[in-house]
Amino acid sequence: MNSEARKRADHAAATDPRAEVRRLAEAWDREADHEDARGNGFAAVILHAHARELRAALDELLIA
Repeated sequence: MNSEARKRADHAAATDPRAEVRRLAEAWDREADHEDARGNGFAAVILHAHARELRAALDELLIA
């Protein structure tokens, strides 16, 4: 991500907290993929589960 894209993402997160939630869930998924590649499948499962739960909570807020 270049600096302009990072600035736009930071601005979006500051103006829309849902963007920060999405960013966090994506970061957890990336970290889970890294853990899985290192052979730590248990950590990958936990991180993916947290990301799913976070997205589900966000979806519930958007529906309500």
